[in-house]
Amino acid sequence: MGAANSKVIRVRTRDLCALLCILLATLVAQAELKPETTAAYQKYIAALDTEIAAQDHSQSGFLWIDRDPARQQAVRRGEIATQKVKSLSVPQGMIQHWIGGVFLPGATLAQVERVDQDYADYGKIYGPDVSRVKVLSHDGNHFVVSYRITKTKVLTAVMDTVHAIDYMPLGPTRMAVQSRSESVRQVEDAGKPSERELAEGEGSGFLWAMNSYWRMEARDGGVYVECEAVTLSRDVPFGLGAFIDPILQSFAEESLKKTIEAKRQAVGSSK
Repeated sequence: MGAANSKVIRVRTRDLCALLCILLATLVAQAELKPETTAAYQKYIAALDTEIAAQDHSQSGFLWIDRDPARQQAVRRGEIATQKVKSLSVPQGMIQHWIGGVFLPGATLAQVERVDQDYADYGKIYGPDVSRVKVLSHDGNHFVVSYRITKTKVLTAVMDTVHAIDYMPLGPTRMAVQSRSESVRQVEDAGKPSERELAEGEGSGFLWAMNSYWRMEARDGGVYVECEAVTLSRDVPFGLGAFIDPILQSFAEESLKKTIEAKRQAVGSSK
């Protein structure tokens, strides 16, 4: 009986993996970024920018971490707190908006800023997801940086990206950092002699745009760090939402946690 049950489990697991591959294969089919999709994303970002600006200059509501005592206690215990803000369908696209935070005991704001601006080491800090990092321009607190993003969730997607990044000191104990993608181009046959970049808006639509909003506050013997990540991708094919959406949700959360954890490790080793 036990052997029979084991066989059934193996068959079901194999069937599930096969179904997953079929479902995800639909997401790598060719897609095209439409003007109405871009317009919906820009409208969402414009509204968010207004909220972020007010939050950045709020005396009592600066950190999302502080809005929930249980969350505040969790990060003080060393946990990374995350929460989905919104998963929004737009015309032929999907916006994913997540937020997460952590507490870095013993760190200083200056240390966190140095790690953030150490672009030469981004490949070590955030690799293998991030590679080929290059500062294209730098003027004061404004950077334009290019890097390659490699993401794997059963299937692998590779994008060459360019980001405009602004560091905004908000007093002696606070800082905000905003990163906005200026270009996202999918790479086919990455790492092979046949490697080539597609035009913007072409490809599988795994990632079309991304913004990240970081807030940092030094207090309680360390630095609180949190990040809001907003991405635009193609929509989920009709009828497959129940299967694909949970995968996309877990992927977004895992990516955010991985980025925050990498920053924590880098700041810790820089002390």
